[in-house]
Amino acid sequence: MKKLLAATCLALVSSTAAMAQDTPKAATTTETFVGFCQNKGDVAAQNFCHGFGQGVYDTYLITRHAKNAPHFICAAASNQNKTRQDYITDFVKWTAANPRFNQMAAADTILRFLGESYPCKKG
Repeated sequence: MKKLLAATCLALVSSTAAMAQDTPKAATTTETFVGFCQNKGDVAAQNFCHGFGQGVYDTYLITRHAKNAPHFICAAASNQNKTRQDYITDFVKWTAANPRFNQMAAADTILRFLGESYPCKKG
């Protein structure tokens, strides 16, 4: 069953790659994500902002491996009183100061922000 699933996935990836002529663009750019986060009057936009941001961070947490992918974000350890909204507010301010990331994938930019703002101590 696993081999069949793997073969199917490989076939889909191969056919998709063959059809793509350019580098695919990010599904959710940083600029788009920030727009959702700044839209305080829209409940759906706020839900997307919080859910997407939390999903990126949770995925980061579960994919760390001590030897192959060590932690580089230590937000929770040093900022126990911060809320999710505090992190989002800080991210929005950071992106305003770093507009070169606006067209990059929001997930990459979120991790970049967290890594720069809340780095793990060396040693």
